[in-house]
Amino acid sequence: MKKVTKISWRIQTGNQWWSGTDTEIKMEIYRDGTLLQRLRLEPGRTSRLNRNENATYFWVFQNNSNIGVSYSGFTPPYYEEFPNGISGHLKVKFIAVGDDAWEKVWIFSAVLSGEMRHVPGTIDSLYWEEYRDEFDFTRDIVLSTDRSEGFTSLTLNY
Repeated sequence: MKKVTKISWRIQTGNQWWSGTDTEIKMEIYRDGTLLQRLRLEPGRTSRLNRNENATYFWVFQNNSNIGVSYSGFTPPYYEEFPNGISGHLKVKFIAVGDDAWEKVWIFSAVLSGEMRHVPGTIDSLYWEEYRDEFDFTRDIVLSTDRSEGFTSLTLNY
C-alpha cells in the first residue's frame, strides 16, 4: 500500500513560437477511476510557461476535515491511500481550457509517499519515512480546444 502525500510535475514546453502556455490547463487526479482532486496547472498569479521553458508544479494532498491524528506528539502528513500501489492505479489528466495551442515536450513526475516508522530503542516514538517514485512522460503533444491544433486532453498513466 502506498500513502501518497504529494505529486510534482516538471514540464518542458516546445521551442515553436506558439509553444507557451497561454491557454489555461486544468488537471484531474484519479485513483482507480475515482476523482481525487481537480486543480489548475498554473494557479492564481503564477506566470505562464513561455516557449522552450520548464518549471515544476506540485499538489500536496490536504485533509478537508481539518481533523488530524497525532502519535506521541508527532503528526504525520495527510495522505491518500493507494492500496494496490501507484503503477496502474494513478492517473493525472491535463485538460485544455482554451484554443491557444500548448506544446508539452516532456513531463517528469515524482510521487511522494511514506509510512510511519518506529524509532528503534524507544517505546512510543515514531517518524515519517518518505519514498519517491519517478516517472517520465516523453511524448510530445499539443493541447488545445481547437482539435485541428492538437488534443483537448492528455492522460498520464502512472
